[in-house]
Amino acid sequence: MEMNSSKLLDYIRVYDDVLSKRTLDVFLKICGENVNFSDAGLASKENDNPINKEIRDVKSWPLFNIGPESRTEVFWCNYFTFTFRKFIQKYNQSIGNSELGFILKDIEVLKYEKNGKYKFHVDHGTYSPRTFSCIYLCNSNYEGGELCFKFLGEEEELIIEKKSNRMIVWPSNFLYPHAVKPVTKGIRYSIVSWAL
Repeated sequence: MEMNSSKLLDYIRVYDDVLSKRTLDVFLKICGENVNFSDAGLASKENDNPINKEIRDVKSWPLFNIGPESRTEVFWCNYFTFTFRKFIQKYNQSIGNSELGFILKDIEVLKYEKNGKYKFHVDHGTYSPRTFSCIYLCNSNYEGGELCFKFLGEEEELIIEKKSNRMIVWPSNFLYPHAVKPVTKGIRYSIVSWAL
């Protein structure tokens, strides 16, 4: 039986103008000044987050709304939790699952510098059970760094047009392998989150 990628495309949704320009500008300024970015690992066994820059070369700033974090970090965690929930609800309604409940899991700000990338992968796994994946593209003043999908049995990749203030939502399962192409110039800021 042959896979019909056009049907799979129906479940990748793109939303533009997610934040006000002023809010996004303030957040990007904070990202540029933030020293809390560190090398991002790969999802694996609990408390084991191995770093492998051949697969994933990106800096991460996880946002938390509890603990010793600054009020600024707590604010942005709560702000983006609200934003991601709103768009996951919008996504659920658009695919006919308006009654489907979910729990938002993790919010990470990602900083892809020159040569930063993430090879093809899926977001759902034994140690990271996820239902929906979300990426918010903060800026577009960089080169390379495209988000792309590759469907099973097909050579051609679907590249999502790079645009600041854009949210992309899709199922986290094995049918949606995706990657971030290497950044060739500038810095790519994005925020990722997942729903269970």
